[in-house]
Amino acid sequence: MKQKIKDAFFGFAIGDALGVPVEFRSREDIAKNPVTDMREFGTHQQPKGTWSDDSSMAFCLAESLATPKNSTKKAIYDINDIANNFVKWKYESFWTPHGRVFDIGIATTNAIKRLKKGENPLLTGGANEYSNGNGSLMRILPLVFYKGYLFEDSIKKRFELVSVVSSITHMHFRSVFSCFIYTEFARILLEQIQNNKEQDKFAAYKELQILITDFATEFDFNKTEIALFDRILKNDITTCLVLK
Repeated sequence: MKQKIKDAFFGFAIGDALGVPVEFRSREDIAKNPVTDMREFGTHQQPKGTWSDDSSMAFCLAESLATPKNSTKKAIYDINDIANNFVKWKYESFWTPHGRVFDIGIATTNAIKRLKKGENPLLTGGANEYSNGNGSLMRILPLVFYKGYLFEDSIKKRFELVSVVSSITHMHFRSVFSCFIYTEFARILLEQIQNNKEQDKFAAYKELQILITDFATEFDFNKTEIALFDRILKNDITTCLVLK
């Protein structure tokens, strides 16, 4: 499992660094000039290999989950500690690649400002439709390796945990549900390893579609919101993302 954690962390940091110079570029533009190696400068004028807020906030979350919170030296989930790490990142450049925050979204900025004022982290994330974004999705992966998530049999409790961690910056259902689809896919992949099965991302994706659809039906989530995820839950995202 330790190796898989390293693989995941290095994987998203490398992917992040590859994307930093071309952020906000269209798929069509990138298709004409595909990213095949680390680039420098570009969108944010950063040296090659520089990761962004995506990785910084993921590392902040990971550090909080991995740091013992009591005398038993057992890692305990602590929403306030996670929130404090996000504040340290924005205002003290914690976990930044070069000691400076250079990329941060509006919703995340507003939430962290509220955190700095001492507001309840369960209530700081934007809850309206226009507060949606990828600000919680981009940092949520470390939660998959947290024992309280990975070994939790109740899908409802897993969803509640994702909801809490997402809501520090993004509270709207759409952001939370996006995070949950992502973490459940990663959890299924890890489960394949634990059960000594050959890793098959396509089989994991099919299992994910059934699992999430059944979950959404059982708990009667807003059908209009769930319909927004049809591309990933009812169609095949592996073909939807292919540029024509």
